[in-house]
Amino acid sequence: MFPSSLSSRARSLPRSPRYVVLTALFAFAAACGGSGGSDAPTNPGTPGNTGTPSTPAPVATTSVSLQNNAFSPTDIQVSPGATVTFTNLDGYNHTVTFDNTTIASVDQYATGAKTVTMPTAPGTYAYHCQIHGAMKGTVLVK
Repeated sequence: MFPSSLSSRARSLPRSPRYVVLTALFAFAAACGGSGGSDAPTNPGTPGNTGTPSTPAPVATTSVSLQNNAFSPTDIQVSPGATVTFTNLDGYNHTVTFDNTTIASVDQYATGAKTVTMPTAPGTYAYHCQIHGAMKGTVLVK
């Protein structure tokens, strides 16, 4: 290696800012793992992002059941202007309330089926039950 006099002298010198910055950049690049060339989705929490294990693709259907305080399926995909049927199988009151107020919501009902006509504009439309806050779903119009 180096002669002992140079080695001890080099250890006592302060490091230059450039050296510190370069060292930090190399450490950051190593921690990030580089580009990797992956085409994986960057927002796996978005409904409709197919192929993401944490968020399944919406089911192509126009029928949703309300049972055990849940919408089933939770996320659906329909054509523009489609009519979606919500069937309450619980026997007690639920609502189907869309966050987008231009879509007609369904007031409280305990049994039977109610229909909602979806917009013609593509997009994801969230809905929920006003009585049971944990009941949520989305309709992807595509």
